[in-house]
Amino acid sequence: MNNYTKAQGSHLQFENAVGRILVHPAGLFIAIEYHTGPRQPSELQAFLIQAGNTLSRWGWDKLLTAHLPMPEFTAEEVEQISVHWHANLPQHPGLLHSALLLPHAVFTRLSSGRKVLNPA
Repeated sequence: MNNYTKAQGSHLQFENAVGRILVHPAGLFIAIEYHTGPRQPSELQAFLIQAGNTLSRWGWDKLLTAHLPMPEFTAEEVEQISVHWHANLPQHPGLLHSALLLPHAVFTRLSSGRKVLNPA
């Protein structure tokens, strides 16, 4: 666990090649830590579904995400996430409070003026 998402009383809820989902019962939120290695689109989908199910199960609306070591999303992953999100959008969405810790490469691209992501 890294220092950003580690908290007393937290425990591992789920882990696969994409990363790990930690539950923080005292703060009523989950923390997501992404791994640096390769991943399959099906593993990413399973990971994100598990994160959503974990939030829904306890009625929570907060998450902390450490994107520090995470490889960029591929075009296929962006498309898959977009299709899944639009197909499963709740009728009355609530608020989701999140904090994102971005990898240093994102700030490098932003400062150079390069496009980071085109969700089109």
